[in-house]
Amino acid sequence: MFYIVELKDEAKNDIFELADYIFRFSFSQNISDKIYDEIYQKVFSLEFMPEMYQKILWEYRVALVKKTYRIFYRVEEENKKVIIVRVIRTDQNIEDILFN
Repeated sequence: MFYIVELKDEAKNDIFELADYIFRFSFSQNISDKIYDEIYQKVFSLEFMPEMYQKILWEYRVALVKKTYRIFYRVEEENKKVIIVRVIRTDQNIEDILFN
């Protein structure tokens, strides 16, 4: 059974900001584009088995990309939806981001 993946505006902004951060740090559009693509590939892979990743923080789950980026999402079984809430670097505190 396939799930519909929905990205919240904050998650979309997070992805763009991460790509910009990577570009500014590496000065490489190629590296920035590659990470951007890998994040989106991981996001849309959740259409198939969103339960495969660990559940944390109540109803949220987290998927890792390159051990450096975390995708926080929740699964709505009744609607067959995966809602991407935030996408952050692993050195950021998720409690501050989710609840502030």
